[in-house]
Amino acid sequence: MERGKHQYAYISAPSNTVVKTGAGSLYSITGTFPSGAIVRVDDTHRFGQGVLDLNAKSSNTVGAFGANTSFGGLAFSTGLAVAVSSNAAITVEYE
Repeated sequence: MERGKHQYAYISAPSNTVVKTGAGSLYSITGTFPSGAIVRVDDTHRFGQGVLDLNAKSSNTVGAFGANTSFGGLAFSTGLAVAVSSNAAITVEYE
């Protein structure tokens, strides 16, 4: 089975961002992580709108990351959603 092409999403503002809907793979999150920065990754196709709550983890939460992280093709099934704190600027590599 042929794999898809890697894609990249750049997120530089505090937000809840749906990077992809449907199944795929997460390869890496890299970028600027000043002191206190955090990124949360969920296997979901949507995040609640409104106030960003990086601590509101659910059963879909892959984890919270505070440094550049390689995932090596971590599979997700529902979608890829990323929450970013106000002082992080990141690039998400996925397919």
